[in-house]
Amino acid sequence: MTLDPDVQAILAELDERRERDREAFKKDSFDADKAALAAGPETAGLLNLMIRMTGAIHIVEVGTSMGYTALWLGEAARATGGHVIGTEALEAKCSIANDYIARAGLSDIVEVRPGDAKASVAAIEGPLDLVFIDAWKTDYIDFFDMLLPKMRLGGAIVADNITFPESNAEVMAEYMAHVRGKANVRSDLVTIGNGIEVSVRIA
Repeated sequence: MTLDPDVQAILAELDERRERDREAFKKDSFDADKAALAAGPETAGLLNLMIRMTGAIHIVEVGTSMGYTALWLGEAARATGGHVIGTEALEAKCSIANDYIARAGLSDIVEVRPGDAKASVAAIEGPLDLVFIDAWKTDYIDFFDMLLPKMRLGGAIVADNITFPESNAEVMAEYMAHVRGKANVRSDLVTIGNGIEVSVRIA
C-alpha cells in the first residue's frame, strides 16, 4: 500500500524496531514495557482501508504502545477529515509515540492520551466510527462493553491477537463468545496478521 512518504519513513523505523523485538520474544529476552508492541502491516493496512472505505471520522485506539498502528490510522483519518484518540498507560511509550507522530506530521490528527486506559476510554464521547483494541487481553471484554454503547450504527470494534500468540487462546475464546453473544452485534474472525475479531454494531 502506498502511504504518505513522511508516514512511510517513520513506519520503516518502527518496522525495524518491531523486528528486533520479535527476535527478542523468540529468545525469551522480551520486555513488554520496552517493546514496540503493535499489530503488523497487514492488520494496520486493513484498518487504514476501513477508515477510507467507511469515511470514519471518530477513531479510537486502545493500547497505542509506540504508535505504529496509530500512524496507519492517522494517515487514513487525515484523508477523511477524522481524528484519532489513542491511549497508552506507560509514560515512556506515550512520549515515544507522540514523537513518531509529530515527525510523521500527524500531531493535528492523532492524540495519544497517557495514563489508565479505562479512565481514558470512559472519558471519550461517542458516537464512534472505528475502535481498535490492542491492550492487555484480559481487559478486552471490559473495553468492549465500555465502548459498544458509544459506537454508531455500523461502527466497528476491531480486536487484535485473537489467534496469536497461542498463550492467549483461552481468554480470546471468552472474548469472542462474549461479543458474538450480543444481539446488537455482528462479529466474525478475520484471519490476517495475529487474527482480528471485527464486531459491527447493527442495532
